[in-house]
Amino acid sequence: MTSWLLWLLGPGRVIGLENVPRTGSFLVVANHCSNLDPPFLGWSVGHRIGRVVHFMAKDELRRWPVIGWLAHSSGAIFVRRGEGDRAAQRTAVGVLASGRPLAVFPEGTRSRDGRMKEGRAGAALLAMRGGARVLPVGIAGTQRIFSRGRFPRRSRVTIRIGQPFELPASDTLDRGALREGTERIMREIAALLPEEQRGRWNAPA
Repeated sequence: MTSWLLWLLGPGRVIGLENVPRTGSFLVVANHCSNLDPPFLGWSVGHRIGRVVHFMAKDELRRWPVIGWLAHSSGAIFVRRGEGDRAAQRTAVGVLASGRPLAVFPEGTRSRDGRMKEGRAGAALLAMRGGARVLPVGIAGTQRIFSRGRFPRRSRVTIRIGQPFELPASDTLDRGALREGTERIMREIAALLPEEQRGRWNAPA
């Protein structure tokens, strides 16, 4: 159904599918512009190669028509935002430890104009504590689908998958290490986006 929805609201294309690891755990990190990003991302880097990519999503999403169903079918781990949901964190760590892929949006919320916001440390924490490979993905065009309100409009969507990379693994992480890891993650995502969506990461590192 997700591929049909992407075709209906698109056109859409996926670039770099060959970069997705076929075995083992990895952490997908992507920018976030629309509530359609989770199912589009899960389909692009998981379903197309026969794997289920679990991802972390806000708890209220599960009650939304269509979007909630798509999130469930995409293997979502629902998080109660603002409550320090440790159960969800433990579940996420368990997903990676068991050799399965997990996806997170480091910004923590949508950017309605498509420009990248500041990243939060959660993605870097998961990658560095679990030693998981990080797979950056840039999503362009979904910010225009609901730009006119509740009714969708067609928008060209491009999902660009980058090369996997690793952050230094560690069980004890200080704020400096997490800040550096988060900065690396955000720059890797920005490099896969059009210039107008990169925010402050438009300039080279």
